[in-house]
Amino acid sequence: MELDKNRHNADVAPRASQSALSVLLRRFWRDFIGHRKASVTLAASLMVLSVLLQLPVPLLTMHIIDVVVEKRAFSIVNQLGMALVALILLRHAFSYINESVTLTLKESIIVDAQSTLFRHLQSLPLKFFTNKHSTYLQSRLMNDARAVEGALVRNFVTIAVNALTFVVGAAIILYLQPRMGAVLLLTIIPFGCIRLFTNQRMRSLSADMQEQQAATSAAISERLAGVATIKSLGQENSQAELMTQRLETLKGVYVRTNWFGVVSGIGTSLVTSLSTAFVLWYGLHLVTQGEMSLGQVVGILSLMNFLYAPVNALVAANIGIQQAASAVQRIYEFLDEEPEHAHGETFRLSQGRVEFRAIDFAYKPESKVFQDFSLTIAGRETVALVGHSGAGKSSLVRLLPRLNEIQAGQILIDGSDIRSVALPDLRAAIGIVEQQAFLFTGSILDNIRLGRPMATQEEVVAAARNANAHHFISSLPQGYETCVGERGLTLSGGECQRIALARMFLRDPRILILDEAVSALDSQSEEAIQRSLQSLCRGRTTIIIAHRLSTLMLADRIVLIEKGVLVEEGTHEELIASQGAYARLFLQQFQSQHVHGKDPIGMETT
Repeated sequence: MELDKNRHNADVAPRASQSALSVLLRRFWRDFIGHRKASVTLAASLMVLSVLLQLPVPLLTMHIIDVVVEKRAFSIVNQLGMALVALILLRHAFSYINESVTLTLKESIIVDAQSTLFRHLQSLPLKFFTNKHSTYLQSRLMNDARAVEGALVRNFVTIAVNALTFVVGAAIILYLQPRMGAVLLLTIIPFGCIRLFTNQRMRSLSADMQEQQAATSAAISERLAGVATIKSLGQENSQAELMTQRLETLKGVYVRTNWFGVVSGIGTSLVTSLSTAFVLWYGLHLVTQGEMSLGQVVGILSLMNFLYAPVNALVAANIGIQQAASAVQRIYEFLDEEPEHAHGETFRLSQGRVEFRAIDFAYKPESKVFQDFSLTIAGRETVALVGHSGAGKSSLVRLLPRLNEIQAGQILIDGSDIRSVALPDLRAAIGIVEQQAFLFTGSILDNIRLGRPMATQEEVVAAARNANAHHFISSLPQGYETCVGERGLTLSGGECQRIALARMFLRDPRILILDEAVSALDSQSEEAIQRSLQSLCRGRTTIIIAHRLSTLMLADRIVLIEKGVLVEEGTHEELIASQGAYARLFLQQFQSQHVHGKDPIGMETT
């Protein structure tokens, strides 16, 4: 019963959503096409002209046969021939101009929609992206806008123009031979029904195809990104088999979708062929009875295209709109997502005093990371956060630039609630260097300059020197113009981290967050930039998450957090002397390595 119920719901869903779909299509037209009325009007006018210029051709052909051939009026052959050629050339000229205008209009709308969607995705809170694969979002952004554009520009113009073509063609045929025209119009009914039969199914299959395509693209992209892991585990064959299964599933969806198109094409072709045979037979019969001329028969055969082609185009346009339904729904599912609250008071940081005041935070309602948590960091103070994995250290610092939002309490900077200040101002004052440095495909120069896009070459080099990155960058064949590859794959982890540090030196934020910022550096590299880090921390509020003792020594105060609770705070010496939780943690995870002359590396990051 449950299966039947689900099947029933699936069947009625498309009908139930027609009104909502109509609203969304009108909304898309208003948002991305309505302000281009001049271009749309020009494209429609050119298409109408190119269609109207087709009408004289069958009439002229009819005249040539009846006057020139039957009445042997050969003196006007050249004039009629030249008129026919002129009409054909003029029609194709208008068609060319129309295609050029329509193509430019179409691509402008696509870019506008994709740009708007990308900007909106960038404005969404981080939690939106936690369970959505980046490749899936990319597929939706690139493909859905193109699918919707096809429905709204070309198909709506096609509907208007072909409706006009059908009316004019039917009127001429009925004028030439009413009985034959009436029969031909009756054959339009099965012709249209065959095409309409596949509409709803095509919409459902198209939605399934788009989802399967996006999911398969995401899976392939993930495997290509993780090819080193796959190879190291010896799973090339198993992963290839898995992708083959996914592609086979996608193939099945493609085959089912295209099969409906084939059935529709064969059915309509059959009706058209039978109608042509009928016109030829019945027309010749009327010629022998003296009720029609041979030219009229040929003319009606030519004019049949003005009946079936428009109906075919109208149904195809309707199918195109149906296929775009799922795409327009997904576009507005994204665009209707509530963006981050970016507006607020103009904010200029002065001292950099940070206060977490009785905050509650949870990724999931049933599992709180922080409850009634409070911590105050003085302006220009350097505080180190330590604790076991899962304690909440990284979660805490990500609340400061509002990458995640608290559910209760307040976070204050210089007495201002961060939710009441302009988000661009807030994030301009905060810089984060994370454990895994993210580099974008492009040059080293561009990746460092991401910290301050208008920085000069000299400022970029100075930042790289401060991060101890200039030497290795200069040793590369192309220096600062070296392309780092996807996510910096051409560089070592330590080199990527130094570029990330250089980016932060260039950004020069008033509040600095170092989330395991030197974890990817070897001891020699870390020692070389320790003085640079001290310089970077000086004069600004700094929060350090670290597991190396040498980094903890940069802190004015150490805060121990366990399971979202502030357990202890003080200097390293004070906490060791108190023989509390920090001292026990230090003995467990630090001292065993310290006595062997190594920098302790026992703690982990949340």
